[in-house]
Amino acid sequence: MKPAKAKLTSGPVSSAILSMMAPMIIGLIVLITNSLVDAYFVSQLGSAPLAAVSYAFPVSFIVGAIAMGLGTGTASLASRLIGAGNQEKVRQIATHSMLLGLIAGLCVVVFGLLTLEEIFSLLGADEQTMPFVKDYMEIYYWGGIFLVVPMIGNAVLRAGGDAKTPSVLMASTAVINAVLDPILIFGWFGFPALAIKGAALASVLANVVFLIASLSILIFRENLIQFRKNTVAAILHSWNQILHVGLPAIASNLIVPMSTALVTALISSFGQSAVAAYGLAGRLEAFIIIIFMALGGAIAPFVGQNYGAQEFDRLKRGFVFCVAFSFIYALFCIVFFILSADTLLGFFTTDPEVIKTAKIQLLYCPWGYGFLGLAVIANGSFNALGKPMPAMTISIGRTLLVYVPLAYWLASSMGIRGVFIAQVLANLLAGIVGFVWYQNVFKQLRLEHQTI
Repeated sequence: MKPAKAKLTSGPVSSAILSMMAPMIIGLIVLITNSLVDAYFVSQLGSAPLAAVSYAFPVSFIVGAIAMGLGTGTASLASRLIGAGNQEKVRQIATHSMLLGLIAGLCVVVFGLLTLEEIFSLLGADEQTMPFVKDYMEIYYWGGIFLVVPMIGNAVLRAGGDAKTPSVLMASTAVINAVLDPILIFGWFGFPALAIKGAALASVLANVVFLIASLSILIFRENLIQFRKNTVAAILHSWNQILHVGLPAIASNLIVPMSTALVTALISSFGQSAVAAYGLAGRLEAFIIIIFMALGGAIAPFVGQNYGAQEFDRLKRGFVFCVAFSFIYALFCIVFFILSADTLLGFFTTDPEVIKTAKIQLLYCPWGYGFLGLAVIANGSFNALGKPMPAMTISIGRTLLVYVPLAYWLASSMGIRGVFIAQVLANLLAGIVGFVWYQNVFKQLRLEHQTI
């Protein structure tokens, strides 16, 4: 991949989009599986260490949200420049975004270490768990420096149409982490047994490898990092452009755990079996939703490159393909869960109450998947076009303004079914709004291009 060559502006649109999706799907599956491997090894140390690692999840999600948000802002700008063939500017943006990522990572480490006890006390860590939290987080926080930068680097590679390399890097990092876990936790092969500190160190070391590999590719293979002409004025200008999309993207990413926490609190009012069912069905849904995450990840560089190249007919064909793909896949999901829900749930639990509630979720929620895909497609497109506010509005509106209030209202009259119906309705509304909004923006941009 050469930065001046826009790979996604030629050939069949379906091939371009699917070629971006496939590596992303594999990488995401490996990452999800790796989180389960982590939990398995730490669980061997006892419930308190496992709880300590669980408390770290919100923090890791925030770090991930920052990294992905900055990556979204960088990719939006880079993909449009690649489409326009501006190689020198792509190098400049890539370099300055790396510097921004380094500073963001350092801020996370400093803030995290200075507020460690206060933050985790608020999250509910007690006297028994807090020592394990400290042991884990005092090492784990340093991984933020080594994670944010390569995540942004991956976004730059995807902006150029290379989805394979970022996915290989992420999958390799996950595998390294999984291999190091038992070695450092239990002291295999003569290494000292570091217990929960070993789990944290495994994550940090895996991220160090991630950083080194990512920078090596960006510097030596892609020639995307420049060490000259980096004036303060140029850096600040690049940061302003990146954060124009990046900050709303970060805000959108942070909304997800907030809405999830509110819905979980509502679910808990129906009893612990309902919470268990919600968690189980949610994990099964996570593997299904990966496809939509990959679709959103693929449409962004496609739109950015083709908009930069002013290929409006190709943009239209790509959008139509993504919409058709989304609804065909949603139909598959509906049929799949109708036929297999009982078998899938029975594999994980024999509790009839858990199976009953989880089955309701798996049979209701897929009816909104197609419209969720619409919202994802629209949001990815808006960010790629450098118009982040519609994407942020749709994300916040779908979760906090529609789904959560509607779930509480419908649950009061319809029971737990109302929660899942609310999710379907929220996705339906978000999808329709996203579709109409994108069509209007697309028509306006096309008209502006024709009048130039």
